[in-house]
Amino acid sequence: MSRVSDCGCSVQDGEIGSCYCVLEPLVQAVGRRHALPILNVIAAREPVHFNQIQQQLHSLSSSTLAERLRELEAVGLIRKEGEDSRSEYGLTRKGRTLRSSLRDLFPGSRN
Repeated sequence: MSRVSDCGCSVQDGEIGSCYCVLEPLVQAVGRRHALPILNVIAAREPVHFNQIQQQLHSLSSSTLAERLRELEAVGLIRKEGEDSRSEYGLTRKGRTLRSSLRDLFPGSRN
């Protein structure tokens, strides 16, 4: 028998908790161009300033970087401390967990 979850998805009985719609904002943010390289730079050098991230990702404009940072912060993968040019970025626990999980998908990627 099919039922509708809170988000409107049709799921089978006993699978109400298996709806992944709540992950959509996270998947969209991580799937955006440059999102994963930004997470890697932050993870490798945290805390890291905006300009340091931009130096590592040469082809990235400041407006695109700012937009990606806002998106990653909005879904809880990174945290921003400070204001304007003094801002520093670091991974949240959620961000570290995601990065670790992604690395586990690729054998030999752990150094």
